[in-house]
Amino acid sequence: MLAVSAMSAAAQSVLPLPLQSQIPPLMHNDLASINAWKPEIKTLTPIIAEEEEEAPEYIADMLAFARKFSGTRYRRGGKTPKGFDCSGFTGYVFRQFGINLNADSRSQYLQGEAVSNDAMQPGDLVFFSGRARSKSRVGHVGIVTSVDAEKGTFKFIHSSTSSGVIESRSTEPYYHNRYIGARRVE
Repeated sequence: MLAVSAMSAAAQSVLPLPLQSQIPPLMHNDLASINAWKPEIKTLTPIIAEEEEEAPEYIADMLAFARKFSGTRYRRGGKTPKGFDCSGFTGYVFRQFGINLNADSRSQYLQGEAVSNDAMQPGDLVFFSGRARSKSRVGHVGIVTSVDAEKGTFKFIHSSTSSGVIESRSTEPYYHNRYIGARRVE
């Protein structure tokens, strides 16, 4: 038992002064009391719980990259900067950031997680029905660029058949009437 007391005295002498005062005296000279000691560590910064999930940092870069293609012509089945269809555009942009999307808008709609309108954020994919207006069949996809949570609206960039790569608003009648939902693919 004498060896334990000598060892703890040696251990105390190498500890900085603030920690020496925190070491409790040995109880009955046993090792269990040594192993049970835990120094008090003060929290330097308060821990704050995240209230809302924020978009990953690369999203701003992704949207800036997507905007570089503004005005690029629409090309049916196009998946390159020579011409894009809607899913070719979203697939090309996401691929540059290490995310592989399926080839067409219907199968892209099956990827990732569904996002409610009030949880939508930039970088999410938004889906619309095609020209037939039937909300049962996906026919178009774009990437959310901004969200106005108060109004429940958003802007998105996409490759449209009439204007090529453009940014549109969810309030435009054509898209408002055809909106199906949003997905988050990370």
